[in-house]
Amino acid sequence: MGSYLGWLQEAEFYILAAGFAVARMLGFILVLPLFSRLRLTGLLRNGVAIAFAIPLYPALTEALRGVDFTVATFIILGVKEMLVGAVLGLVLGVPFWAAEAAGDIVDLQRGSTMGSLIDPMMTHETSATGTLFTITLIALFLAAGGLQFMLTTVFDSYRLWPIESLLPVFSAESVGIFLDLVTRVLTMALVLSFPIVVGLLLSDVLLGFVAKAAPHLNVFAMSLVVKTLVFSLLLVVYAAFLINYMGQEMSFLRDAGGLLESLSCPNCQAVRNR
Repeated sequence: MGSYLGWLQEAEFYILAAGFAVARMLGFILVLPLFSRLRLTGLLRNGVAIAFAIPLYPALTEALRGVDFTVATFIILGVKEMLVGAVLGLVLGVPFWAAEAAGDIVDLQRGSTMGSLIDPMMTHETSATGTLFTITLIALFLAAGGLQFMLTTVFDSYRLWPIESLLPVFSAESVGIFLDLVTRVLTMALVLSFPIVVGLLLSDVLLGFVAKAAPHLNVFAMSLVVKTLVFSLLLVVYAAFLINYMGQEMSFLRDAGGLLESLSCPNCQAVRNR
């Protein structure tokens, strides 16, 4: 009987360890635009999170051996792992949000915001150009082996935020770093959309001269057609440079490891463990 109860306790421990291993991956997948754009939902999303967590399972199981599992510990660890995964998704999702914001800026300038799409995965309206830019960036990212790099970054996060720690330790500069990430999104979006926006602004200037020379023309109705035509021509020309610009955006991910170290404050963690 005693051996049977011991076996049950051991099985319960392994199940709990598996749940905590998946929690960080699940929080990461829920926030990162890469997976939401690929329409990973429900069972498929959970399956991907489990697949990503399998290589870490033996090491995480050993790390959790010394944890005294209670109801409070279970809740705190689960929430902490989801929170850390969400932080990882926020940091690594910057280029994808920048690409979507660039498309939104372009569509706003060409007056096609009424053609926004309802994306059931993103739970908000997205512009057609923003969707195009984001999907293009995702294709480049996956083709360049970015998924392996991203998983390596997530795996390394267990060194910064150990799974057995009840509370994640963030540095005093965390707020400034998150604000800097917002600035990076806006800067990348403006750089990416700048050539097309300039072309559309020039078309506005030309339409202004046309309206002054021929007041009887309905310039507003013409502007929608003219801007769409200019945008289509510029996009064909810009496509040759778009790949390079997006590659420069993805270079931000190479610094993600250092950024996460700045967020985690390893020295603070060391002091706390003493």
